[in-house]
Amino acid sequence: MKLYREEQFGPIIPVATFEDIETPLDYVITSDHGQQVSIFGSDPEQIASLVDTLVNQVCRVNINCQCQRGPDVFPFVGRKDSAEGTLSVHDALRAFSIRTMVAAKQTEASKKLLDAIVLGNKSSFINTHFIL
Repeated sequence: MKLYREEQFGPIIPVATFEDIETPLDYVITSDHGQQVSIFGSDPEQIASLVDTLVNQVCRVNINCQCQRGPDVFPFVGRKDSAEGTLSVHDALRAFSIRTMVAAKQTEASKKLLDAIVLGNKSSFINTHFIL
């Protein structure tokens, strides 16, 4: 059915059964779209394996929750033919900037210095306000 291959924005969605996990993964991999996917489960190994596969196909993986627009602090992005290149201003600046790494020797003095910078919010760059 055509609805099965169209990008979904609701309120109607296709539902399909499958015998093994490779079937829906193949669907996502061969799809022209890549905004979001939701996975539901409680097995850490299975969820981690699915996340590792799906992060290369979609821009948002929802764990145990439905696909959704917000919150608005998250960018609205997509892969493939889905809103490709759409970013928040902050994310666009990060994406199109040359990446820089800060390195230090693994010593107690370095740890204390970096802790002071991070815990004191002394640097906009050296912080823990994002997850890589």
